[in-house]
Amino acid sequence: MYKVLVVDDEPTIREGLRTLVDWEALGYRVVDTGVNGRDALLKYERHRPDLIIIDIKMPGIGGLEAIERLRSRDKHLHMLILSGYAEFDYARRAMAHRIDGYMLKPVDEDELIDYLRRLKLTLDREAAERVRAAGWTPEMVVRSLLSGTPPAALAEPASYAGLDGCSWEAVVIRPRCRQPDADMLEEGGRRLASALSSADRICYTAEGDLGLLVAGGLAGRAQRDALLRAIGDALAGPETEFIAASGGPVDSWTDIPQSHARAAEALRRSFFLEPGRIHPADAVLRESVAGQTAEPPDLSDLADRLAIAVDVANERTIGEWIREAGSRLLASGADEEAVKASCGQLVTAVAARLEARRPGTVDGLMQLGLVELYKAGHFTQLLKRMNELMTAFARQSEQGGTETQVKKMIDIIHRHYDRSLKLETIAGLLGYSSAYLGKLFKHKTGENFNTYLDKVRIEEAKKLLARGMKVYEVAERVGYANVDYFHGKFRKYVGMSPAAYRKRAGEC
Repeated sequence: MYKVLVVDDEPTIREGLRTLVDWEALGYRVVDTGVNGRDALLKYERHRPDLIIIDIKMPGIGGLEAIERLRSRDKHLHMLILSGYAEFDYARRAMAHRIDGYMLKPVDEDELIDYLRRLKLTLDREAAERVRAAGWTPEMVVRSLLSGTPPAALAEPASYAGLDGCSWEAVVIRPRCRQPDADMLEEGGRRLASALSSADRICYTAEGDLGLLVAGGLAGRAQRDALLRAIGDALAGPETEFIAASGGPVDSWTDIPQSHARAAEALRRSFFLEPGRIHPADAVLRESVAGQTAEPPDLSDLADRLAIAVDVANERTIGEWIREAGSRLLASGADEEAVKASCGQLVTAVAARLEARRPGTVDGLMQLGLVELYKAGHFTQLLKRMNELMTAFARQSEQGGTETQVKKMIDIIHRHYDRSLKLETIAGLLGYSSAYLGKLFKHKTGENFNTYLDKVRIEEAKKLLARGMKVYEVAERVGYANVDYFHGKFRKYVGMSPAAYRKRAGEC
């Protein structure tokens, strides 16, 4: 909104101009009125208006003198003279000071509206030029506002950026990476801005989070779901997920920090919020206060029930008891650290009961499993990993311990090394997550799965090369589709090229 100061010694004129037109609909706001030239000078300093409508002839400091002084202070100020027929000579003299024009009293409504519309085009162009010269972008305006810059200092850039004249709602987005990487997060921010920035959506960054301003707010489920899909598409990737909260709509761009702050406060509970959703801050903050306790609940009764379910390998019941544990932990209001500690204690108690009955059945999984629990990035993931671990306990009890699983893996490698063999494939066959199985394999063999597979393949390749087979044939026979890749692996483990090894073997 452009600011207008009305100066006239006649009260009826001053108040009449206030009500003559719908100023806000035209993009203006009458910030004050004055009774003479002295008032005009004082209130100019107070309000810094974009337009002054001033009577040419007033007692004391008249309009002409005031115009001269105002022009010396502000070369960009727009001024419109009000005059009668008798003051035309004054108006003519004032035009020398780059006055926009003059209107005769009484002011004609249509004439004033036409003038204001034309002036607004000029004001918009001038504001755009000043903002562009200063290098402002919508994101810069928002970031400056969030960093504490007074709204008054940002009024012009905000207007040019399209922030004024509508309500806004902030959505704070926190990407989560399974393997945190600053470059990955930065790239996620760029993708988000590229996909979502528009006239009614402004992307920004604040304190390590990604932010999105939505014009008009998130009015309904359909809009929220559509935005969610857009965010998900922008941040899509096997290594990235996100959690988001919306801060509620605010009527003015000056209140954007309030919406952002509510969303950011909700994300302080991000560990307990389901990823891939936009959570309303009001609901999150309401739930986080209700029923909070200093300590998580006692889950010892669930340890007994879980141990029985694991012992009989009832995976459905295992899932039910873990969901109950999750509900009780969530309702307690305990923080992330306390919740993880409680889950670790529950798992340890179950493992102790199982080991007492069948020594050695879950010991190998226990240490690995606890590490994965404490690395969980959110509550849903924590419960999932605990369920996986308990299920693994059950299967180990049935199948005779971790040694059996590692032996199965080694057997599969030796029988199928010539295929495209992946840890994920074997994990699916054995009913484990690849993370657990990979760590279990290294724990028992001292080598990573891929390293062990490469060594088996290279030993078989040495045998085939010694028989005089061509290098590309050997590469294919032992499971390497790319000959150059095979060359690199062979040299790494043998210290020479496959061709050199074949030649040496033939000479022996």
